Amino acid sequence: MRKAIFVLFLITLCVTSLQAQVQLKPYGFLKGDMVYSTKSVASFNAENLSASQLATGVDQAALGFTAQHSRFGLKGSAGDEDLKVGGTLELDFFWGGFDANARPRIRLAYASMTKGNMELRFGQQWDLFSPVNAMTNNTNGNMWYAGNYGFRRAQIQFHYKMPMENMTPMLQLSIGEAAKEAAGLGDDNKAAFPMIQGRLSSKFMKNYGIGVYFVHAKFDPNPEVDDDEYNTSGFGVDFNLPFSPMLSLKGELNSGTNLNNANLFTSAGNGNANVDKKSMGFWFNAISKPSASVNFVLGYGMDKNQTDNLGDGHIEQNSVIYGDIIFPFGHGFSIALEVQNISTKIKGGDTNSAMVFDIAGKIVF
Repeated sequence: MRKAIFVLFLITLCVTSLQAQVQLKPYGFLKGDMVYSTKSVASFNAENLSASQLATGVDQAALGFTAQHSRFGLKGSAGDEDLKVGGTLELDFFWGGFDANARPRIRLAYASMTKGNMELRFGQQWDLFSPVNAMTNNTNGNMWYAGNYGFRRAQIQFHYKMPMENMTPMLQLSIGEAAKEAAGLGDDNKAAFPMIQGRLSSKFMKNYGIGVYFVHAKFDPNPEVDDDEYNTSGFGVDFNLPFSPMLSLKGELNSGTNLNNANLFTSAGNGNANVDKKSMGFWFNAISKPSASVNFVLGYGMDKNQTDNLGDGHIEQNSVIYGDIIFPFGHGFSIALEVQNISTKIKGGDTNSAMVFDIAGKIVF
């Protein structure tokens, strides 16, 4: 609790000192969830309603309540069209999903400078690899381990827009931290080589978007012993196609090697210098808004372990199918009902499954 008060105190100081220099805009949402699972789900029964969504096969139902999915952010900018500077700070409250004492956590924290069609960003940001977010009620889960691989990390990003008559192509490049470590230098730091990401995307017909991207990182587990290194590499495509209020599609298709080593969320597991872990995943959302009072979402995601000679007992495939009914009541408030079916296939074993039901009330500001 003391840490939470200290973090909020620092935010207050930052806001007070920056108000005279930049235009600050708060954003975020407050959200409460009630979740019921018919059988054991790895993240749920570990009291962590986020990230991995794996069916364990244990025949044990569970019920929980949480406000962990709430988040708060500040965006600031100063300057004019010739040179604009700014930044973003975003926090959430990541901890045990059914614990009343969630801890504040940095999601985004970066400084930016924009001049003409170019922008530089320094700090923690979303990956360029797998950059699209799913519209699931499990907002912290974000279809991870079910086809959505991207995350956030400390990095330096370069953006360049190329305005044209009917489209706006954009080139994005980044160098950054490849993985996270609890303590000390990790294998990626010992390789003395940054993670490299790139994305080429374009908006066309006003709101339509498509992008292609890649990632590469290097790891050196024992530089003092040998020169054995192994790499993370991957490619993918993302799309956002708002055909009409009745039908909008968005999603991603990804493939890569040793992605999990670079803190990209696939159930293929960590690789090493001798065994490369290969994975392929995809996910999509279909969104329909027939009226201002009701919206529908249907989504599917799949993460497949394509490692050569995969041993028994490893996760071979994980998939999630879900549907939402969302009732907007106005002024940013909505109630959402979601049902998920999670399926986890074990090599040489059974295919586990579980149903997860979620009711959430949310206000966006």
